Amino acid sequence: MNDPVLPLVTLTTDRLLLRPFGPADAADVHAVWQDTRFIDSAPLGYAYAGADFDVALAWCTSGIEERRRTGKGIGFAVVLRDGGRLVGHVSLFGADWTAMSAEMHYWTAPWARGHGVAAEAAAAVARWALTTQGFARIALQAAPANTASRHVAERAGFQAEGVLRNVAVSRNGRHDLVMYSMIPSDLGVM
Repeated sequence: MNDPVLPLVTLTTDRLLLRPFGPADAADVHAVWQDTRFIDSAPLGYAYAGADFDVALAWCTSGIEERRRTGKGIGFAVVLRDGGRLVGHVSLFGADWTAMSAEMHYWTAPWARGHGVAAEAAAAVARWALTTQGFARIALQAAPANTASRHVAERAGFQAEGVLRNVAVSRNGRHDLVMYSMIPSDLGVM
């Protein structure tokens, strides 16, 4: 039996448009993947940290969409509603259709950091998944030292649950991860 598939949708907030990725996003995705902060915070062996342009193009044209088509999650390109270049990415992955849970990942392009776009986009995707799609839990993990990512999670409305000790390996060595989650009751939905 195949997993269910999330619908191909575009979400909006007051400032943002969250839409499917396309070939025109490849140059910006490639630039983010070359960013030192992105590379340093990526898990050891993460295929996209430092990947070349052809990999970014393939990811934008079919790779991220494959996650949706196979029922594993969905990825959104984040842009400002009034136009301009890509400012971020939010995705759900590891969808568990029995438990109705998924994990969230996000990044902000270096040229857009410090403007709250990641928190706004993460909140929109979590709300959509928990209300419209019927998920029971959206989780995310952030390194304790990654204060920017932790701030995004908290501003988006995720609740810190605790610390997974010595669970991750990055280019900076072995470290803990703070576990966050959002469930329907966090939104006032039962």
